Amino acid sequence: MKAPPKILLALTGVAALSLAYPSKVQAVPTMYHYTGNPFTLVGGAYTTSDFVMAMVTLAGPLGANMPLTDVTPTAFILSDRVQTISSSTPNLDLAMFAFATDASGEITSWEVHVNIFVTRGIETVHAGGSTVDQGESRGFGANFDTPGVWTRGHATPDAGSTLSLMTLTLMALGVAARRPASRFEKRSQFFSRAVSAPAITRPNSR
Repeated sequence: MKAPPKILLALTGVAALSLAYPSKVQAVPTMYHYTGNPFTLVGGAYTTSDFVMAMVTLAGPLGANMPLTDVTPTAFILSDRVQTISSSTPNLDLAMFAFATDASGEITSWEVHVNIFVTRGIETVHAGGSTVDQGESRGFGANFDTPGVWTRGHATPDAGSTLSLMTLTLMALGVAARRPASRFEKRSQFFSRAVSAPAITRPNSR
């Protein structure tokens, strides 16, 4: 899937803004951007214009030919256009990130889950035979079997500055939270009210 011009313009703006922050360390923090496809199954506050977007900053770039591996971001923001959850959001119950890469270090498989306990959550998965983007907050939205695209850029060394730039980009794209959040059930019950699709379970070992 090619990124829409609007998204490319916004990501270019992030790169330009990041030049305003001087480098403080030799390591080069790396920001990975995810753009999913529109939801095809929706209810409540969600529409088929909504989709998952993620911005994940790591201390350095992912290695080449990396198997699916857990990583710890220095900052992140996920949005499904109904809600936005970031690394600075209070009461995070789950923030899990795992990536696999090809020979160029580009992301080919992933598991990303962020939840706020019994409140709301967003996830994107393309691994272990499962492909789904989904979110729940006063309703639900999902897209099965159509993975989005990850792109790689540079981030500022300062996590606070990175989060500010991420937020600006979400605002520019019009995908920041636009409706108040409500109850989010545990991921194992994610769509039990609406669909009978099997629950996504994370492998115990890779």
